[in-house]
Amino acid sequence: MALYGGRCLVTGFGEKGLLRASHVKPWSDSNNLERLDPYNGLLLSPSYDAAFDAGYITFENDGTIQFSSQLSKEAFESIGILSNCLRQKLDARHLAYLDYHRKTVFLP
Repeated sequence: MALYGGRCLVTGFGEKGLLRASHVKPWSDSNNLERLDPYNGLLLSPSYDAAFDAGYITFENDGTIQFSSQLSKEAFESIGILSNCLRQKLDARHLAYLDYHRKTVFLP
């Protein structure tokens, strides 16, 4: 929460009870150090978290959102995924985890 100012990285939404700390490299694929590394996490609102965990979205190193071709634009919009980039710049320590997510979790 503190790393991201208590706000969703995409929407800026700040209701702490609804935000999700989403692992970039899934918990099941991570070692103990990676599981506790704050840079293996993104603070996201529920729709973005669910889509990210399921591989329907991922993030480029510059913060641009990449959308899976397995869902239509209308489907993304219907669950409130409207933005195409992060509000906050990612730290270089996020990048290896994001690379893993793009290669292993993301559904092109």
